[in-house]
Amino acid sequence: MRILLASHGTRGDVQPIVALGVALKARGHSIRLVAPANFVAWVRGFGLDAQSDGIDVEVLLRSAGTGLQSFNWQMRYLTNNTPLFFEPVARASEGCELIIGAGLQFAAASVAQWRKVPYAHVVFCPCATPNSATPPPNMRTQTLPRWINRMLWRAGGPLADLALRGPINRGRATLGLDVLDNPISQLLEGRTILAADRDLAPPSADAPESAVNTDAWLLDEPGVLDARVDAFLQEGPAPIYIGFGSMVAPRAPELVVQAVAAVRAAGLRAVIAGGWAALETHVKEAGDLITVDNVPHSLIFPKVAAAVHHGGAGTTTAAARAGIPQVLLPHILDQYYWAHRVKTLGLGPTALPIERVTVEVLSNRISHAVNDPLIRERVKRLAPAITARNGLTAAVEEIETLRLSDRR
Repeated sequence: MRILLASHGTRGDVQPIVALGVALKARGHSIRLVAPANFVAWVRGFGLDAQSDGIDVEVLLRSAGTGLQSFNWQMRYLTNNTPLFFEPVARASEGCELIIGAGLQFAAASVAQWRKVPYAHVVFCPCATPNSATPPPNMRTQTLPRWINRMLWRAGGPLADLALRGPINRGRATLGLDVLDNPISQLLEGRTILAADRDLAPPSADAPESAVNTDAWLLDEPGVLDARVDAFLQEGPAPIYIGFGSMVAPRAPELVVQAVAAVRAAGLRAVIAGGWAALETHVKEAGDLITVDNVPHSLIFPKVAAAVHHGGAGTTTAAARAGIPQVLLPHILDQYYWAHRVKTLGLGPTALPIERVTVEVLSNRISHAVNDPLIRERVKRLAPAITARNGLTAAVEEIETLRLSDRR
């Protein structure tokens, strides 16, 4: 089967789709993947046919004036860029028999309609589908009554439709498709695959019937630790990992300095993962501190005492698989959901939104994470179950069934 995978967003939106592409290709399917320009070379390194959607997300997020934490900025991003997704996705879809979309890729469903092929949308968190257990992802508070969550979803769908119907319909017009009044509501209610671990992020019982859960999709990233990093790890006690992935916060320079000071105040060492915010440029290496540009979580997490991170779905899952405590500093959207789950499951202390970080408070959180016997016991108890699961097999079977049951 010829399958088009299309995802837009940061590393957390693209990496699971690459894992799916690798698994589908191994099953004998022909795979083409559309991703942001900054990921194309990396995706091709896994033997996949990758094409650019024309937007370099990393450059854009690093540019002056970016306000990733601002809802208004997020909406401007979608309004400006959504119409631009249609041409590259439509071009890449030629000859495809099935289209899978993910992340902020809001053109793929329309392209599937245009091509008259089945479509499914992938999400990586239960809070991305309407339900009463979690509020919509733009809500920080995760302990609202179920009836309020449901009300927020009912109100949020039409508002999202109102905000994005213009950009989506401009793109649909280029394909000769009819205008949609409720494109986001249709997407939320359509065929959805939840790629999240069943223990870390269980789906709600009242999630849409069209949504299926396959567990998280894990990419096998071959490699070994850099000799310099390995030597640092061997020279002393297990350090604290500090990294915020693709997040670029305005106060990132201050945040990493505070994090290093907090680790030192706790009497510990640190590994700083630079990420898109280039955290490594704001601190100096020392005997108790080393910086790395980019390292697979599967290589570094088993060797650290705890991870201080932003709370992305992939990072949270990787830390849970490694059996290490987590201290979450959520920046945006679903990261507040993951912070709540880490606390609820006892895998780490109460999260600390980045605007509330101080050296003293973060140092106390880190000390709690590494010294609390209940946290240590819970992370070690849950890790084997999460490690034993990889949702790719179930995902491939679901996708193959989708094609067989929905020929048009």
